[in-house]
Amino acid sequence: MNRINKITSQFSSFFEVFKALIVLIVASALYSCTDNTWDKHYQADPAIVSGDNLWTTLEAQPELSIFTGWLKAYGYDKTLSQSQAYTIFAPKNSALADIDTTGLEVKTEWIENHIARFIIPASGVTPYIVGTLNRKRIDLTNIGGTYFFGAASFTLPNQSIVASNGLIHVLDNYEPFFPNIWEYLTKQNDLDSIKNYFYSFDEIVFDESSSVPGSVVNGQQTYLDSVFINKNSLLQNLRGYINREDSSYVMLVPNNTAWIEAYDRIKDDFVYYNLSARTADSLQRTNAGYALVQDLIFSNTVQSSPKDSLTSTSRNTFYNPQELFAGTEEVITSNGKMYITNQLKIKPYESWHKSIKVEAERAFGRENTLSTVSTPRAEGVIAVSGGRYLLVTPSTASGNPTITFEIPNTLSSTYNIYCVFVPVTVNNPNAKSLSCKVYFNLAYLNRSGNYMTDRFPASGTIDTNPYTMDTVLIASDFKFPTANYNEEITTVTLKVVSNVGRNETANFSRELLLDCILFEPQKQ
Repeated sequence: MNRINKITSQFSSFFEVFKALIVLIVASALYSCTDNTWDKHYQADPAIVSGDNLWTTLEAQPELSIFTGWLKAYGYDKTLSQSQAYTIFAPKNSALADIDTTGLEVKTEWIENHIARFIIPASGVTPYIVGTLNRKRIDLTNIGGTYFFGAASFTLPNQSIVASNGLIHVLDNYEPFFPNIWEYLTKQNDLDSIKNYFYSFDEIVFDESSSVPGSVVNGQQTYLDSVFINKNSLLQNLRGYINREDSSYVMLVPNNTAWIEAYDRIKDDFVYYNLSARTADSLQRTNAGYALVQDLIFSNTVQSSPKDSLTSTSRNTFYNPQELFAGTEEVITSNGKMYITNQLKIKPYESWHKSIKVEAERAFGRENTLSTVSTPRAEGVIAVSGGRYLLVTPSTASGNPTITFEIPNTLSSTYNIYCVFVPVTVNNPNAKSLSCKVYFNLAYLNRSGNYMTDRFPASGTIDTNPYTMDTVLIASDFKFPTANYNEEITTVTLKVVSNVGRNETANFSRELLLDCILFEPQKQ
């Protein structure tokens, strides 16, 4: 950047040096050994080497009047009059005569598709990738002595003009705008729903690293060329940058029919309680929408066996990709492929309605009473989740310990709830094996904002199996009235309560060995 800025700063003060430098670069690279006549012509013809800036030079070319008119309409007459260097790939009038700009994004899809920063001479035969103002990557190639900007041709020397602050390559045709996945979302009316959701996270931010600094005025840095870019927090969260040209993606895209049907199908899993009904509705829309989009983007660079499985940018893997993409419409874009569908077939339990596992040994969100706790490593042959378990030891001879776990990210949906107990023989095969007598209290928030507590079983206790890893079913098909997904405060807790009577200690143990708590969604 320092070298480029240095060259750029010389344009306004040392035009003669600049002109000679550009002529030498272009001429020597292409014709240094073969065409002195061309070199002389290039230096002598005022139509090819101009002492004026890009804007003045463009205005003097009648065959470029249509493109020049577009430039002026969008303020580029001022931009191209400054010292910042640009290369313009300007289509002739004959290429644009039949273009109706009504409803077109002229600035981003036409003007910025034909302008690049800095000097890009046409030289040699090695292909070069041009980065345009709209961040497209367009090939500059030489085929049989004719240069092509994408598919639009121009020849040297007559179709390249040196100005004081850049180059103009005069194209016989225009280079069509090739949308990427992000841009294509705006091209079809029946993609409004997903487009509106994605674009609602969009913001325009100043790109200091790509902007060209000018002088410092009153202690503030000014810029000769200020560059602004789109920043989208949703794409960052998804790690799926479908707005970039240097990546390659596959995206499953629901049309409006598919989006509305899927949203209506899952929205009841995202019912929130909040004192403000508007806030509750907003949470529902935001989180249900995120659930719909979190596994729609797939990077082409991370798929090990795409015919057998696909892993989304959110790291969820789908083992029947053919089912997901059946009946879709394929659309080729500049950074991958879109598959537009009338129905989203992603199974909830493979995507947004996943199992919730709380490791018992995790200290955060855990509270115990009448006991001391430790987290021994499981050294025996028994497979314990995470390699450790929670040992809850009564702190008194007669007290029954309790241990309460926070359960984060529950949906207002249905779960089977389990507690996994570890046998006392996990680290001591000779330990006396006694069952535990336990019951469970499940606390949650109802739709009125009141805490409810359900006991499982409703009466009596459950005796654990002391000889094996015992997965105890606490509740089957339990439906939470409100969601706690992505909330800062966890509103769902599960308490494990030992309930061994004083006269039962010979047959039951008050000591609890816990592996984890599981909330499993229904797989329908």
